[in-house]
Amino acid sequence: MAVVGLGVLGLMGLDRVGAFGVSQVQVVGAKGATATAVREAALATVGSASMLSVDADHVATAVEELPQIRTAEVDRSFPGTLRVTVTRERAVALAPTGNGLVLVGASGTVLGRPTERTQLPVISSAPADIPGPGGVVTAPRVREQIALAALPSRAIRLRAIGFGDDGMVGLLAGGGQVRFGDGRDLPVKVKVARAVMRRADGAFAYIDVTVPTAPVLRTATGDPLTANAPALNPGALPPVGDLGDWVAGAAPAESIRTVFG
Repeated sequence: MAVVGLGVLGLMGLDRVGAFGVSQVQVVGAKGATATAVREAALATVGSASMLSVDADHVATAVEELPQIRTAEVDRSFPGTLRVTVTRERAVALAPTGNGLVLVGASGTVLGRPTERTQLPVISSAPADIPGPGGVVTAPRVREQIALAALPSRAIRLRAIGFGDDGMVGLLAGGGQVRFGDGRDLPVKVKVARAVMRRADGAFAYIDVTVPTAPVLRTATGDPLTANAPALNPGALPPVGDLGDWVAGAAPAESIRTVFG
């Protein structure tokens, strides 16, 4: 017990003379300007505290207040290194404000202005819907667009998202539209839209997945197999059941050809 006590007293003595001062902050999980911001936030929180008296949770909380950081963990690496491991907030969209575009993360957090060119989709919103950096978007329709933008980009690449008369619409980077309707079942709708895109022969005006079990493909030039389809007679249709309504004014033949080839 005496040896342990002397050891503790020795550490306390070294602490008092500054032997365990924080000499550097190592950032794991971020680079460039983000790493610099993390380092500055950690050092400002530590102040003159020594390695032994640093409140790791307090430092982590300060780092997590940065808009671009989702989570942070702080560890000590003696004699003088503070290691901060962060998970970055993933930017998924650009939102317009009165002073240009800002990045928005998957959680709805506003991350600030982009520092480099990006191909993220631009969402539709009023300036009042977008708070300052670090704030979180709460407007329901803007949140729906963010949720769509946050889905894996390998599915379909959108350059803009907005709302039309019938709901949410995505403009594709390669041309054409995808009409999503409301914000429900977006992962399923995106998957269906991608499947229809793969089967589309050439350019198309839009794909409508408002009812994902009955997608509609409207070609850009008119499909000879469906251009002369008879007008839809609602009285002749059986109950909708599991197929959902025919959407966007397309004739049933067009939807059937889209699904079944």
